Amino acid sequence: EYRRVSAFNRYCGIDVHEAERGKNVDIRSPLGSVSVRTGVENSDTGLPVYPGAQPLREHGDPESANVNVASRWFGVKVIAAKYASEDAQDRVVDFYRREMKTFGAVTECRGEVDFRGGPGARRAVCKERPSSSDVQLVTGTEERQRVVAVKPRGAGSEFSLVYVTTRS
Repeated sequence: EYRRVSAFNRYCGIDVHEAERGKNVDIRSPLGSVSVRTGVENSDTGLPVYPGAQPLREHGDPESANVNVASRWFGVKVIAAKYASEDAQDRVVDFYRREMKTFGAVTECRGEVDFRGGPGARRAVCKERPSSSDVQLVTGTEERQRVVAVKPRGAGSEFSLVYVTTRS
């Protein structure tokens, strides 16, 4: 099934495409634009998908998106995809710990991740929460980062691959 809805005037535009593989929404105004693509099959996070993992789906739709917000003052792009694996959390974490080293130092965190440092070089730091069962791996700077968040799911695990870039 394919459905398209568009609305334009001389200042703004909204374009919505709904197809079998996902939804595309584009909103434009004099202040900036927002673009959302869902159903991203192979996320462009720069990270491989854990062997044997399957995309998570909610109501039949993959839980993945490519979101781009742009204006003349700032911009942010987030690409995210969720997966499930029958393997235990520690095996998935070990896999991504090795894979993420190609992008630089990897911060591992059971808790909340924050960024500290000077402009253009803010690096990930962990605010530990020892009781947390979720593990986050982060590499890069606040302006360009890759994140893998892994949590237990039954006998296996669930994980998200995220790539974030910002500009100011």
